[in-house]
Amino acid sequence: MLDFVQNHIFISLLIINYVIAIGTAFFIILNNRNPITTVSYILSLIVLPFVGLLIYFFFGQEYRKDKMFKRRKVFNNKKVKEWEKKLLVGEQKLDQYEDRFLDNQVNIVKLLQNNQKKPLTFGNDVEILLNGEKKFESLFKDIEQAKDYIHLEYYIFNSDKVGLQLIDILCKKAQEGIHIRVIYDYVGSALSGKQEKRMQSAGIEIFPFMPVWFPNLTRKLNYRDHRKIVIIDGTLGYVGGINVSDDYVNPCKKGYWRDTHLRIKGNAIKSLQSHFLLNWNFV
Repeated sequence: MLDFVQNHIFISLLIINYVIAIGTAFFIILNNRNPITTVSYILSLIVLPFVGLLIYFFFGQEYRKDKMFKRRKVFNNKKVKEWEKKLLVGEQKLDQYEDRFLDNQVNIVKLLQNNQKKPLTFGNDVEILLNGEKKFESLFKDIEQAKDYIHLEYYIFNSDKVGLQLIDILCKKAQEGIHIRVIYDYVGSALSGKQEKRMQSAGIEIFPFMPVWFPNLTRKLNYRDHRKIVIIDGTLGYVGGINVSDDYVNPCKKGYWRDTHLRIKGNAIKSLQSHFLLNWNFV
């Protein structure tokens, strides 16, 4: 056996490579939720002996991010619970509120407060915005009225028609002295370097969330910032499913896009603001 290995060193190494590659392929299938990334790595293991293993172990493993996100989650949860504990309403008070205006919904409020420690807040005005046309029309008007600061956090922030409209307004407000902070997801967004520099030149603070070298080869796409929120002056906010992209404004190239956003005014903005500031500190 030893003589065979010595006389056929390349074949022996190739066999060892594919034994490791098969084990690695099973690991990838079990641990990777993204099918495109899974197929890409498995093909590289098959087609590129030795090199495929190097590619996966250098770029497919994200032990550092695993550890970093676990620490971040613990820190964030602790801080949010500290802040929101002050806003939680006791069960005796909730029973009193039920008689006044919660009708038969008090059990839902108790469930939310006990499950995720999400507080019941009062003094809120909520407007439902159907689709991108309504959302951006309303958002642009509110940004124009900002007096102190604007916070934006988006998974998709593109340099297309609606994106440029937003950038134009933000640059104008920044030059008026409004403090603007922007977080955009590095993988989800298609924000050009030119437009990013333009915003920075106008005085806007802007940072990408979790930059990666090869976005298409990123193994765990759940390490992304899927939020779509705006907070204006700490009293008005937007949250929902509509990103900054022409795809969300009808008629769009992909057909008709149906989505929902909320315009919220009141004390609920405090919770929205706390989550933004934790992410801002992270980026």
